Amino acid sequence: YQRRVRGSKVVVDETVKKFGALDYLVSNHAALVSGPFLALPDLQDPEYLEKVFRINLFSHIELALHALPHLERRNGHMFFTSSILGEVPMFTTSIYCSTKHAMNGFFYSLQQELLARESPVSLTIGTFGLIRTKMVDQVFAKGSPFYVWTVGGLEDCARGMMEAYVTRPPTVTFTWLAGFTYRILWYFVPGFYQQDTIRSINDFISKLAA
Repeated sequence: YQRRVRGSKVVVDETVKKFGALDYLVSNHAALVSGPFLALPDLQDPEYLEKVFRINLFSHIELALHALPHLERRNGHMFFTSSILGEVPMFTTSIYCSTKHAMNGFFYSLQQELLARESPVSLTIGTFGLIRTKMVDQVFAKGSPFYVWTVGGLEDCARGMMEAYVTRPPTVTFTWLAGFTYRILWYFVPGFYQQDTIRSINDFISKLAA
């Protein structure tokens, strides 16, 4: 994992060599780790934690550092895919949540630093929830209220990302309704959010085990 992260420079250099310049950096990768942290000893292994952070955080930072000089020559743009779980907690994805919280903290700060430096490079952070894929369709019942209002279409998500490459907003939330609702609940009624999340996840696990 360490070699892969430090290989980010090679990826950027080879791209510039092939195309002659770099206008956009789209960093869209992550390791999804799920399961209650205290109940699964494997998740508590420091080496395992470091590997996940290397994929979900350090690799994005390395790509940004190596790409930035090239992007500044072209008034370029960076897009980093985060998650709504980088803003709210969920106890069955504590490691994933922590990497996304760290990602948001770093890249929103970098966004501010680029503005302070009057850099020609802009930066967008994509805050995404559940996207309608085959895996999601298999896990969640399509007719459930949760599925209807929280899961967004793949094409709509891709369209939102493409639009962001042109309009360059500070952040993109998809789906907007789910992101807005989760933020409101967590920021203003955290007790309700905690209990409702625990109840919903326990019900979901029970249905899977049935």
